[in-house]
Amino acid sequence: MFVTEKLNTLSELIETRSFSEQLKNILQQQYVNLEATLLRAKVLREFSKLKVHYIIQSEIQAEQAGLAFLFAPFILANLNKTVIYNTPATEPVLNILNTYYQAEKKQNLKIDEVLTTLNIYLDLSLTELEESDFLYLSIIKALCRSDVSSIFIITNLKINSEKRDELEKFFKVSIRLISTQHQEKIIDSGELNIRKLLFKNKDADYIKLCEKFSEINAELLQYCDSYNTQQSIHLIEDMFYAEHIYEKLSVYAEYMQTCLQHQSSVFSPRL
Repeated sequence: MFVTEKLNTLSELIETRSFSEQLKNILQQQYVNLEATLLRAKVLREFSKLKVHYIIQSEIQAEQAGLAFLFAPFILANLNKTVIYNTPATEPVLNILNTYYQAEKKQNLKIDEVLTTLNIYLDLSLTELEESDFLYLSIIKALCRSDVSSIFIITNLKINSEKRDELEKFFKVSIRLISTQHQEKIIDSGELNIRKLLFKNKDADYIKLCEKFSEINAELLQYCDSYNTQQSIHLIEDMFYAEHIYEKLSVYAEYMQTCLQHQSSVFSPRL
């Protein structure tokens, strides 16, 4: 697919899965010259002052503890990290976010402007793709950004470690693999009491859920900073109790909802 041989490693990252024809068509539509875009980002990466953490998570299923990672961008933003979080817009995700803004609406926003303002951007994929295609597309989107310094891939698909190492060296980015925690079950997202999860007063069930979410996110936080496991868990737990995650989420939601309303008014027909 690519003239530059090293770039073909991209399509070999997921074992037994390569680019589908659907994905190739999407890439042709989205990029005038994908190869040039990837190589340009690679060259400019070492000059970028901004260091973006790009989190890619496979589809979150109902009652899956991997829902905890939805809060990762807000956790990292509280530590002054800049984060892009990319996941399919599944029902569990929308059950949480729609409490605060119309997350299912297509957003015509400039990502860089959102990052400059909030340090967070949630890229919710509305296109139905096979899991491998979604991951490949998201990884390519990340690598096309010269400010991305680390990529986190949250999936249970088998990743070729040798190819990952090659991509890390070639693109000069850190690529980390994290389990989706798919074997862990939690309360259904539709029944989740967000106030109990994100505010100080919690009953026994939400104390346990908070602990679980903190443990799940601790691994990711350790990769981003110099905390050990226990420090990471305690730091994240404190954020759940001190309402810091809620504050970041509510500010982000207010910003996005304002943008969506403006977008709607601009494109609505005038009488």
